[in-house]
Amino acid sequence: MKKLSLLVVGSILIALLVCNFAMGATEVKVGKGDLKIGGILQAGFTYNVEDDMGFDSFTLNRARFLFWGTIVPDKVKYFVQLDHRGSISVLDYKAQFFYIQKTEITVGRFLPNFTLYMPYSTAKLEFINYPMTTSKFAVWRQCGIQTTTKTDYVDFNLGIFNGYPKNNFTDNNDAKDFLVRADIKPPIDQAKVRFGGYAWIGSALPTYTQTWTDMIVVNEDADTIWQTRSSVTTFPEETLEMNRFGGFAKVDYTKDEMAFRFRGEFLMASTEKLTAADMDSVSSTDAQAYFAQASVQPVKQVEFLARYEAYDPDTDINDDGISALTGGVNYYLEGINAMFYLNYIHNMFEAEGVDSYGVVQAMAQITF
Repeated sequence: MKKLSLLVVGSILIALLVCNFAMGATEVKVGKGDLKIGGILQAGFTYNVEDDMGFDSFTLNRARFLFWGTIVPDKVKYFVQLDHRGSISVLDYKAQFFYIQKTEITVGRFLPNFTLYMPYSTAKLEFINYPMTTSKFAVWRQCGIQTTTKTDYVDFNLGIFNGYPKNNFTDNNDAKDFLVRADIKPPIDQAKVRFGGYAWIGSALPTYTQTWTDMIVVNEDADTIWQTRSSVTTFPEETLEMNRFGGFAKVDYTKDEMAFRFRGEFLMASTEKLTAADMDSVSSTDAQAYFAQASVQPVKQVEFLARYEAYDPDTDINDDGISALTGGVNYYLEGINAMFYLNYIHNMFEAEGVDSYGVVQAMAQITF
């Protein structure tokens, strides 16, 4: 209750501060540079078409507050994002340096520029959920350093991060993960086109559990022998490879007041693991995912969307894949700053005897 009260009071104070900004009545004074405040507030409802697939529920998707600003004009900037959905936690902190021409150097904990949608602000997602190329393979927030170089026709990234596990603050091994990405931006009239590829070269520290049995005699005259089973978790010295490679394309085309958009991505992953029969033996599993989506926005307030996506956790197995077809409608009251999402998701499975099922999701979004 105390945490909830503090959260409510804090939210009210921040809301009042934002209102004062809009009215021009208040300035935030900081020791150096400037400070801006924003937020992403999302709440919705999930309805399961089949009753046995789960409970229908109202949801609090995100309650985030953002702080960013400039310390040295055109040279040093910063960004912080807090998540208030549960206990207050720091999602992102990054320091941004612009001392190399056309290049940004980012240091801290943030979303690397990996997959098409992982670095997107959640306020800019066209659907309520991430596509499977991101939801199944994202490394999410990482501590590390990344460079972003932008030219007229090509952008590229280089990065080094702690790597697995996901959403880390520190590392559990000496190995580091590396990111390479290139975005090509051909000049086309009336359209914004971007396509490219990326590679995530990763290392992870596996764990396995070794068990043994102890035989304990209660006393010398006892006929009963008590048996207990103990276990210990062992950390192998060598790290295992967890590599991901992918490509993507996005097109935004506008004619008069009508807008057409396309997004597509393919990702393949190779993950090493210890075999169950021999803990000193390493095997590799290949997986993949892809999606294609298109949308049309006939008027400023309404957008119609469709997405097909598929995920195969092991390409050597024939009936373990899943796929989904999503249809959506977005209604924009004030762009992405005040909008409503409505999605219908039809989930399908390759395995025999597993039925497909549908889910309806709705969400209201406020950003400032």
